[in-house]
Amino acid sequence: MSDGSSHSISGRSSQSTCQTPSVWQKLARHARREDGGAIVEFVALAIPLFIPIFIYLNSFSSISANEVIARSMAREVLRVYVISENDGAARNLSSSATQLLARQWNLSPSEMASLRIHMDCSHFPCLAANGRIKLTISFIDDQTQREVSASAQEHLSPWL
Repeated sequence: MSDGSSHSISGRSSQSTCQTPSVWQKLARHARREDGGAIVEFVALAIPLFIPIFIYLNSFSSISANEVIARSMAREVLRVYVISENDGAARNLSSSATQLLARQWNLSPSEMASLRIHMDCSHFPCLAANGRIKLTISFIDDQTQREVSASAQEHLSPWL
């Protein structure tokens, strides 16, 4: 029995000395293993799916930030208009306030150039008692080339 066990040991040792795996065989054997394969598949499949999502989110954040700016600007410009003494002064002050707010909220020069204001008054002159004034402000977003628009509305006191 001891003779057979020594034979099997010597058989294994002669077999290992005859076949030393080459570097290419080791790499091929390593490549056939599936350890970490799920990570590679996830990265290969997920990255192309996430790129459009990131592009969309970037565009969405730009538009929503500019919509917040437009809403705030419409509200503030209309407040300046309403507290003015008369329509002439109101138009001048609201125009100045628009430019000041656009610079303060870091609108680009091209966004400032595309800035449009539309006033809708229920009475003439606009600052008449019991009147309603609606101001709409719009500009073109630089990043997406979409129009951003917002409105604000004030109802004037009947005791003006």
